[in-house]
Amino acid sequence: MNNICQKFKQIIINNLEDIKNLKNKTIKKNDNSFVSEGDLLVQKLISEEINKNHKNFFLISEENDHLDKWQSYNDFIVLDPIDGTDNFISGMKEWGVGISVFKNKKHVESMIFLPDMNITLKSGEKVEKNNSRIIGMSSRYFKNGLKPCDNEFEYRALGCSMINMYYVITGSFVSYNDTNGGYIWDILPGLNLALENNCEVIVDGRKYEGEFLPPGKRYKLEIFNK
Repeated sequence: MNNICQKFKQIIINNLEDIKNLKNKTIKKNDNSFVSEGDLLVQKLISEEINKNHKNFFLISEENDHLDKWQSYNDFIVLDPIDGTDNFISGMKEWGVGISVFKNKKHVESMIFLPDMNITLKSGEKVEKNNSRIIGMSSRYFKNGLKPCDNEFEYRALGCSMINMYYVITGSFVSYNDTNGGYIWDILPGLNLALENNCEVIVDGRKYEGEFLPPGKRYKLEIFNK
């Protein structure tokens, strides 16, 4: 069971050139955000693998049009096919793939994979912690403005939740905050890897302990490196 994420990573690596070649083919969604055909290809590849070898799992993904069926299942694969799509289509390296696996609604494994940065963090892997005074923030904060932070800290917004959460897990950020909220495909991989690496995780004002979160809403989150 604990090698599903590695299998998905290899599928993405095997098709990475095709995925990246689709970065300039985009569709504007109803919320004015963009999805690239690279996003859709990643979802297609993972969906095909699930249908072939993991048929008891239901895929919950940003580009899945059938999320209303999730309540008929207990086993889930949560996928953000490309997190940081604007970075991806702009030719930046700061984009990634997030995956979480739940069996009977219990967390089994997660992965953050940042292909252009040659970074992977999977369940069971421990990280060497850095010391930082940087607070990671959602890029949506800057559309509304920010109050000056204490002189002890600095802000960073990288436009990719997976990278933001990876950096707080590794101690490159002292914390990461998204009070605008993210959907479960945006946050579950990073939240569960943060727990595995002794971070404090708060979701909607309550301590998060690895439980499955229902799709269909945004969850406000804070992660603190200890």
